[in-house]
Amino acid sequence: MPKPTLVFAALLLALGLGAFALSGSRTALLPAYFGGTLAALAGLAVAYAGARRHLMHVAAVVALLGALAPAAALAIRAAQMSPLALGVNVGMLALSAALLAMMIRSFIVARRSRTAG
Repeated sequence: MPKPTLVFAALLLALGLGAFALSGSRTALLPAYFGGTLAALAGLAVAYAGARRHLMHVAAVVALLGALAPAAALAIRAAQMSPLALGVNVGMLALSAALLAMMIRSFIVARRSRTAG
């Protein structure tokens, strides 16, 4: 799961940096902060195989928070957002939720393989 996490981290970094380049607002960097955190966790998981499970669980929590933050913002003030802010929030929500779903599925498969074998 670390390699797909790195891909999603790169996408979140690109989303945040692109939004920042277009708007100049530091709040546009929020996806990049989550992407950087996910990249660091995935990199550590690759380097330290013994701690991979724990690091990926922490990454799942980061992905959950990365989905909840824009979901809350959209629920509260989607009508007042600029088109760029709306797109960034929807993009971050979609990327974080997709990563979280993949991680949960991976955790379930790993758990079943451990108990079956």
